[in-house]
Amino acid sequence: MSIEIVKLDEHYIELRTKGETYTLFSPLVEYLSDDPDVEYVTFDVGHPLVEDVTFRLKTRNGSPLDAIRRAVQAIMGDLEALEKSLLAGP
Repeated sequence: MSIEIVKLDEHYIELRTKGETYTLFSPLVEYLSDDPDVEYVTFDVGHPLVEDVTFRLKTRNGSPLDAIRRAVQAIMGDLEALEKSLLAGP
C-alpha cells in the first residue's frame, strides 16, 4: 500500500492510497466516528479493482494524526481482546 498526503493542516488531513479499499478504511472510519474530537471523516473508493482510496478527516480539536493514532490503538486493543477470548476456549 502506498499513501500520499494530499493536504495536512492543524485540523484536516486528506490522503490518497493505492493498494487498499474497504478492508482498512471501514473500521478506521467507524472508530474515528466515535471520537468526540472528530468533526467528520469519510473515504471514497475510486474503483474496487483499482484499489484507490481518498480519505478525509477533519477534527474539532487536536491533530488529525493524533485522532488516527487513537483510532488505530483502539482497533488494535479490540483485536487483541478478541484474540484472547477466542484462544481462551470454552
